Amino acid sequence: MKALAIIFLALVGTLIINGPIQSYADPQLDALLQIATQARENLKMNISQINNVPDEITRLFKQGSDETDALSNAIDKKDVVSARQHFLSAMNFFKTTNDKINSLNVTQVNNQQQTDTLQLQSEITRLAKIGETLKTIAITNHASFDFTQFDQLIQKAKQDLDNGNISEASKSIEEANHIVIDAHQSLTNVAKQRTPDRAKDFTEKQIERLDKMGSTSTQNSMTQAPKVSTTSKTSSNFTSYENPKDTVAKLKKLAAAGKVDEALKVIKSFEAHQK
Repeated sequence: MKALAIIFLALVGTLIINGPIQSYADPQLDALLQIATQARENLKMNISQINNVPDEITRLFKQGSDETDALSNAIDKKDVVSARQHFLSAMNFFKTTNDKINSLNVTQVNNQQQTDTLQLQSEITRLAKIGETLKTIAITNHASFDFTQFDQLIQKAKQDLDNGNISEASKSIEEANHIVIDAHQSLTNVAKQRTPDRAKDFTEKQIERLDKMGSTSTQNSMTQAPKVSTTSKTSSNFTSYENPKDTVAKLKKLAAAGKVDEALKVIKSFEAHQK
């Protein structure tokens, strides 16, 4: 509530504690009406900002508003005693209304904090799982990436949440998320760099395998007239039905020239025609 409204409530508290007071002259009665009216307007504005206003708050405010109207009528009639009573009653209702609003705000804040905490806990769990997956990928691919800071941030975020420090937990989670992004990018770059090497290793192993296949073939299979296909050729002029030795020779030539992609096509085509 605004500072002016707090002053109003402090005034009514003083009136209640001090008990009966002297009758007011007309200017004093007008001042009491102004105080009650201002308190009503302040509360009305505060209530308008609440979603789903509880019935109790609506009822208390209406009672205070009715007492303010009764105060105005008593002043018009110069009824000092009634005016005083209606003023005290109105301010009591307004004070109780204000207390209920403050209590409602505290509840809403607590509920929001609980929601935020659950969301952050879920985010921590998600990041921790992603981190474990990235660690496994790094180990499997012998890639170097330091996850020490990531682990520390995840631990700090958990501790901050346990201590109710949502703001600090959010910062730690954000930093941990940046590390996850960096780790993913780093591992992706390593994979891209190693793809040609893996293709080259695969090609060399296939050459070795086909070389053994050719050396263990029978003389009959080696001297058979090769079947020539006029419709199935690769970009490297490879005939689909060449024997293993011819294939090995072509693969070695492509590998020596660094044409790994073409070598892989030759291997794929050869394997397809062996089925």
